[in-house]
Amino acid sequence: MLAKSSAIYAWPKMLLLVLLVGTFGCSGRATYIQAMVTDNPLDRVAQQAQEDWSVERVDANTLHLSQVWPFCSVWILGYCSSHAKLFYAASYSVLHIQSYHQKRSLIALFIPVHFDDEPDFGVGGIGQLFVWVPQLILSYQIDDILKWSGASVITRRTGDWSEPFPSGGVSASPPQ
Repeated sequence: MLAKSSAIYAWPKMLLLVLLVGTFGCSGRATYIQAMVTDNPLDRVAQQAQEDWSVERVDANTLHLSQVWPFCSVWILGYCSSHAKLFYAASYSVLHIQSYHQKRSLIALFIPVHFDDEPDFGVGGIGQLFVWVPQLILSYQIDDILKWSGASVITRRTGDWSEPFPSGGVSASPPQ
């Protein structure tokens, strides 16, 4: 009888362990790109992207693209998607891009986790492939967006997902 009782109390500890292991190493990362362009490329990008992305035109200088990954979502019992936010700073002819892959899984209690589009092949296992593949594809898609924009990259870096990102109400800084 004592063994059954202790097994009941072990479940909360096991659940906590699974949650910690399931979210260990997850980060809130995004890729940030600044690129020089000759004119506002958002109409061209929206037209080209509509085949693979959900396109939301926020205003004349802001475009949000998103793409759902159904197979990845089923595998993690949750939701996987890729996002790209584009902002054109007209005063400097600079295109700002924030891109990230978002994952919400049952094991992490549907808490959103954000990954940049730079796959880290040093960590993982078979389950990690369902993060690497969308990250790798997102990286190629961002390269396509840059090509459609006729942009030349000034800076490309990874940073925290929650960093302030230029939007219609915020003036973007000039290239450095």
